[in-house]
Amino acid sequence: MFDYSKIKDPEFFKENAIPAHSDHVCYPDREHLERGENPFRFSLNGIWKFSYGRNLDDTVQGFEADDYNCRNWGEIRVPAHIQMEGYDVPAYLNVQYPWDGREQILPGEIPTRFNPTASYVKYFTLPESMKGMPVYISFQGVESGMALWLNGQYVGYSEDSFTPAEFDLTPYVRDGENKLAVQVFKWTSSSWAEDQDFYRFSGIYRDVYLFTRPEAHIWDLSVRTLLDDSYQAGRLVIDALSCGNGRIEAELRKLPAADAPASLYAASAPEEAPLFASAAFDMKDGETHLSLPVSGFDLWSAEEPNLYELFLQVYDENGQLAAFARWSQSETVMAIEEILARSNHAKQRLLAQLASCPKRLLYAVPALAKEHGAQGNLMVKMGNQALCQKNLGHMITTCDDLYESDQRYYHYGWW
Repeated sequence: MFDYSKIKDPEFFKENAIPAHSDHVCYPDREHLERGENPFRFSLNGIWKFSYGRNLDDTVQGFEADDYNCRNWGEIRVPAHIQMEGYDVPAYLNVQYPWDGREQILPGEIPTRFNPTASYVKYFTLPESMKGMPVYISFQGVESGMALWLNGQYVGYSEDSFTPAEFDLTPYVRDGENKLAVQVFKWTSSSWAEDQDFYRFSGIYRDVYLFTRPEAHIWDLSVRTLLDDSYQAGRLVIDALSCGNGRIEAELRKLPAADAPASLYAASAPEEAPLFASAAFDMKDGETHLSLPVSGFDLWSAEEPNLYELFLQVYDENGQLAAFARWSQSETVMAIEEILARSNHAKQRLLAQLASCPKRLLYAVPALAKEHGAQGNLMVKMGNQALCQKNLGHMITTCDDLYESDQRYYHYGWW
């Protein structure tokens, strides 16, 4: 049972949430990656049942119960801020707190008379590809606090608005139809720490999906490229938190020259990219480490954006391929804005995550970036990426997708 009094406790900001980990995406094999099909994931985006309350007392009590019928409720799109779907209103604030002038509260308290509370329900059936496997759920962004139930059972809570919140649904999921219930609170104890100049919203505003993993799996991944003082040699260092036992095969491949359109190699099999380095190392249930010496590489710069991609193949104890992953490097992400500012392109467009965009695209989204990207070199301001409707990992992937011969600076170099 969820204790609603904890929402105002500054020491309570998550419960039963999976620890944060890398956002690499695993596929069953290379063919699934190339087709863009992933049976390890199941999207819950779309239309959800919805009920709005001006405060907690104004919500439907007990809606999360398994036998409570929410099918006659109204509907809302997910992902979206509720303020862009006809509920509450957006407010752009700077130095004052959003409840100033409405209600006098002190630290350790939260508004009670007006604190928009959104109740969501999603009915779903587990896909065949996930039956008999562990099942998790990922909320890529929920603002600002959320409580989660599945089939009437309390699962967990999170207040980390701008990074993913993930939970293990395995003990609660069942065959047939499942009822997922989420309650989102606009203001929580964490709202006291969000006093900065940006729009104030609430709701499930980023993707929601179920995901699973094979028995042999890389759960958390760190990839570092370390140069020596001569910048002529270095090490590729991989640290992984793994589940199960088996073997990992790593392939580092050199991508074609940056003046060739990305579509020429993005749609091609990875084997066509020259193999630069490779290694295999054992994976045991726990931590796994690889330090691979490399030399003869081409450094990345704005003038010569040489690119590499890392492919990881995970084999179980029986030697069967269990998972396949492609790792996109982002060592130069902090320099992207400066690099673009130095470019000689006449056309530049600044897409800042704080800018207003139409309807539920209020925070900059990749679809908008693609629309404008074809018109010239597009600058993506990374400084406020936390406010984007997609997380940083998705933005990096989008920048890769946007890559064309006249937008090559979007790519991220290996060194």
